Amino acid sequence: MLYKRVRGRPVAPQTRQNSHRLSLNNGNVYSRETSVDLYRSYHMRVRLINAHGPTVQVPQGTVRGAAAWTGGGNKFYKFLGIPYAKPPLGSLRFAAPQEPVSWSGERNGSNFGSMCHQDTGGSEDCLFVNVFTPQLPTGRSEDSLLPVMVYIHGGAFVSGSGNIWPGQLIDRGMVVASMNYRLNVFGFLRVDYTDAPGNAGLKDQTAALRWIQKNIAKFGGNKNNVTIFGVSAGGASVHFHVLSTLSKGLFLRAISESGSAMNPWAFVKNTNDRSYRLSYILGKEAHSAAACVQNLRAASADELKSAINKVLIADEYSRLISVPFVPSLELQRSEEQPFLLHEPAYIEQHGLFNKVPYITGATKREGASFATESSMSQSYYWQNINNDLERIVPLDLGLTKGSQKSKEVAQKVKNHYFGNDAISYATREKWITLQTDLLFVLGIVRTTHAHVKYSASTFNYQFVYGDALHGAESAYVFYGNKIDGETSDAAKLARLLGVLWTSFAKTGVPSAQDGVTWIPASQSSFPYLEINVSPSLKYDLEKDNMNFWFDIYNNYNNYTSTL
Repeated sequence: MLYKRVRGRPVAPQTRQNSHRLSLNNGNVYSRETSVDLYRSYHMRVRLINAHGPTVQVPQGTVRGAAAWTGGGNKFYKFLGIPYAKPPLGSLRFAAPQEPVSWSGERNGSNFGSMCHQDTGGSEDCLFVNVFTPQLPTGRSEDSLLPVMVYIHGGAFVSGSGNIWPGQLIDRGMVVASMNYRLNVFGFLRVDYTDAPGNAGLKDQTAALRWIQKNIAKFGGNKNNVTIFGVSAGGASVHFHVLSTLSKGLFLRAISESGSAMNPWAFVKNTNDRSYRLSYILGKEAHSAAACVQNLRAASADELKSAINKVLIADEYSRLISVPFVPSLELQRSEEQPFLLHEPAYIEQHGLFNKVPYITGATKREGASFATESSMSQSYYWQNINNDLERIVPLDLGLTKGSQKSKEVAQKVKNHYFGNDAISYATREKWITLQTDLLFVLGIVRTTHAHVKYSASTFNYQFVYGDALHGAESAYVFYGNKIDGETSDAAKLARLLGVLWTSFAKTGVPSAQDGVTWIPASQSSFPYLEINVSPSLKYDLEKDNMNFWFDIYNNYNNYTSTL
């Protein structure tokens, strides 16, 4: 085993055959036996430090944190698995989150709490927040409090967790927080006229943001300087908070990576019927809203997980819908303020969103993560597409499948992206471009064009480095290796994204160190930053394709107001 030191501390061991010596950065060499003793001594010291780690008093009780170090060798403190809401069990399943309960004694904050229920495991008792901080309050003025970045995880609203490593963000002087939120049916079941009106998962996120507002100063963070950011479904969630009046005032800035509430996979207008289908699949046909919720609360988590896969009908599967329960509209209720009363497009078009500085963007080949080589190599993959071209008609156009207008749009899309070529394995790159535009870029560009009418601080980007697959930029934001002095492309990209994201979180203006000036969009100009090892400012993201889609929306949109 080979052990090394980073600024005086050992890091995870690496296997090296026939290795019996340890080389340290300062040039000293120790025998294998000495290295093992040093490694053990280090971990004994860490355990001793953590056994007497720092404590923070929050309204629920005392939580004891643990020390850790970044790849750059900087010490920070982690406080993990802190409940921000009451466990959503029993009658609270599907309901809005409730205030957290208190505990006695000290709560161990050195381990993550359970992730929320999903295919790979988890629990319904999962509403935890994690805080990582390079400094604890010193008793000095509020000026000493650090800016805060709150991460919302992705996973198509059905998987993932806030169990992250903050990486370089700590090195750059940020307090970082993350949270778990309810997923799939547990987070997004909608049964109208009940206490399960929908969007419980988004309301969980809002509850976590409220908890952070109340408590982050105790961890050295400035509640008045909070930036929310996330990737994929997390990026869409960030956008939902920009759109929601329920989240107003809980953050100052926002960053959506590879995800938008305007993406077709992120929003469904109404999932109420699917809730009744789910009850029926479980063998309990419901004839009232109350009975539907009662049936679904009585089912076990595993029963729900098994039945969910049977909820969607054939037409829904063919319209690029793969998850039955995602964010949706809610009916107005006197008992509870809804998270989302109007469709995202309506909120954007009428300037009803929270007008905060906003970064939004996508990778160059988002679609390649969904139109995979293994699936595209099968002949039936292309047969299904050619037999049902209307699957490429955006749902938010409001066109009835099978109608003349829907068929016209499908043919126009085919002609624009493929010309006279067949849609086949031979033209798969064109199909990937279509999927990238349809699933991601179109929603992001439409959002930007709506924002500039009401807000001047909206920044676009396109990540193009390497394969540039879905969410690739996020790995460089959280880069956990040593960066200072490193010359690899990965380190360069990490430095670039780290500086851009944290400068935006600190000031509202993303500033790079290499002289590139990132300009926000305006009503007359739509610049975007092309993110690569050598970044450059360009204009009109995917201009030809976006102009095509804008023409489609101008000529075929059957969208109606949700008021």
